[in-house]
Amino acid sequence: MFKYLKNKKYVQKWAVYNMLYDEYNLYFRSIASIMRLNGLMNSMPKHKLAFYIVMVLFGALYCTMSVANHYYLRSTTFDFGPYNYAFWDYAHFHVTPCPIYKVFNSNDITFLQDHFSITLMFLVPFYWLLNWLTGTYTLLLIQTAFIIWGAWATYKVVSLKTGDGWLGVGAVVYYFLLQGRNSALDEDCNIIIMCSCFVPVFIWYFESKRFIAATIVFVLALFSREDMPLWLPFVCLVLIIWHRKERKLVYACVGYILASIVSFVLIFKVFIPAIHSSAVEYNLFEYGALGEDPYHALLFIFRHPIDSFLMLFQNQSGDPVNDWIKMEFYLVYLISGGFVLFFRPQYFIWFIPLIAQKMFNDQPIRWSTESYYTVQVATLLPIPVFIILSIIRSRIGRYSVALILCGLAFFVTRYESNPSYRKLGYGNPVKRNVFNKTFFNPPYNVKTIYNDLALIPPDASVSASASILPHLAQRKGIYEFPDAANAEYIAIFTFADYFVMSQEQYSTLLYGTYLFNPHWQVIANDFPFMLLKKVTDKKAPDYDSVLCNSENMTPDHQHLLASDNEPLNNDAATWDSTKAHSGKHSVRLTKEMAYGMTLPLKNIKAGDILCASVWRYSEDPANGMLIVSSGKSLYLPSAIGANKDAAGWEQITLYCTVPDDHKDFGIYIWDNGGKPVWFDDMEVKIYRNK
Repeated sequence: MFKYLKNKKYVQKWAVYNMLYDEYNLYFRSIASIMRLNGLMNSMPKHKLAFYIVMVLFGALYCTMSVANHYYLRSTTFDFGPYNYAFWDYAHFHVTPCPIYKVFNSNDITFLQDHFSITLMFLVPFYWLLNWLTGTYTLLLIQTAFIIWGAWATYKVVSLKTGDGWLGVGAVVYYFLLQGRNSALDEDCNIIIMCSCFVPVFIWYFESKRFIAATIVFVLALFSREDMPLWLPFVCLVLIIWHRKERKLVYACVGYILASIVSFVLIFKVFIPAIHSSAVEYNLFEYGALGEDPYHALLFIFRHPIDSFLMLFQNQSGDPVNDWIKMEFYLVYLISGGFVLFFRPQYFIWFIPLIAQKMFNDQPIRWSTESYYTVQVATLLPIPVFIILSIIRSRIGRYSVALILCGLAFFVTRYESNPSYRKLGYGNPVKRNVFNKTFFNPPYNVKTIYNDLALIPPDASVSASASILPHLAQRKGIYEFPDAANAEYIAIFTFADYFVMSQEQYSTLLYGTYLFNPHWQVIANDFPFMLLKKVTDKKAPDYDSVLCNSENMTPDHQHLLASDNEPLNNDAATWDSTKAHSGKHSVRLTKEMAYGMTLPLKNIKAGDILCASVWRYSEDPANGMLIVSSGKSLYLPSAIGANKDAAGWEQITLYCTVPDDHKDFGIYIWDNGGKPVWFDDMEVKIYRNK
């Protein structure tokens, strides 16, 4: 057995294919053991059996979705890449700058400087326990365990406070169906998803009088993220209302509130300044409309309560595009069941800091229902909603309302899963929908890509595109493309796998800087994935080239002839000798003869990568275009010139990948301005899809 464990490729494959089986087997065996040990198979209350079934089904569903999204290369660098790097870094007793951040910031930044959190630090034992087998899936499994832990606590709290186990079961179903739980899958893994689960667990331990456990969870929650000390006092205020006649419990809550205030001051006045410098400042306090720091923000709220209240609903960005983003959030959660809180308004206290934190922020995405920006609301909302339902005396009535609320949550989540229905529409809709036909059938060969990634040595420095990087993040040298820094390998998707760039910008950078560069060698090309290795010596080009220098004509002098002896579709009247970039001839286009030099390229196939270029002479820099087209599937024009020489000629270059439908594929030039323009030395470099 151990000889197989030494084989990295074997371990990787075995881990991926058996991970879900092991997870589900553990669920079922655990439940069976509980039933067997307690003799509850026949005597167990039906609501408890239903609870176990719901936990297994939803636990398996969320585990499947998170693991499968990662396996099928749909996870993204931010935030999952830095999380995997920091987890690996802490496990090796380091707190080093995370090179992944360099794609946005040239300064050295540690994960701790990005978010003040100790959560990954106390999870380090799980790295050594699981990571040898589960690799970069470890944090996803841990996060799923947190989500299940929060659901368990929700069931316990609601069942205890209402005395109705079925309402507890309904609260768990509601917990898993809410939009914020589903949308959080867009970001794969995030501390806020995990640390928000501490809150229902703390409430349960407090309500069940297990104060040592409650205090431990409370402390872990305080330091799980820098904003948690703002939320927890409001949680404790509701607990004070619950136990206002129990002096000891009230004093305990007051102690928790004071501890939160002290922790908040320490974090922002001691810990964060200690780990930051003038070069690397803390930049997550993004509340410019309130003040420059937490103190001035709180001061503004107290001095201008009306303006602050209105800001919860207004678009303070000044950009009308962001109108209605805040209203979308309110509608989603009111329709999903939040309206129930109006029957017991004291529960709004729990959500005051969450709403304020969202709506006062400078970034419109944080106001929205996108990503994990509503997961805290989704985690805590089930407890008050289903406790309030207990005021309905009729069992049939409260169960009917509970069922309606779960249905509303499901349909709102289903509706919001379509990006076109959301105000911002970020994220990958496939990641949220396990029933999508492409969820388990991505448009590329996953096994082949994993075989390609196995060619990268474990200690090599790598630049990877956003969807590839999280699989390679547990190493010292890891960068997000286009940051290649000192990378020895580039592992990349050829589609625009970097949200800041358009496809044209992305392709120009990848193909122009690396693919057709003799210092980089392509060692794997499995469309749309490509793996390049840096070489110290210049290598011979491994691409084909077709050149038309405007000098050679077919025997009938009707068409220009390319270097592969293929005739170009070109009117002989455009052949000109008044100007030339090289040789004696060029192609002159006018308003009357606006098209020419059409290169059909018959010997290409889908996935081939082209670098098409032509030299242009024109008095107007916007006049004269190079165009690559393939029917309706591809139309890529450019008039942008570069490398201008002393005679006034400049080169236009285009990069593209040949689409599946390329029967009408062609490269040609166009006089789009009407004034005469000359073209010469058209060249097409073809990197064959092997």
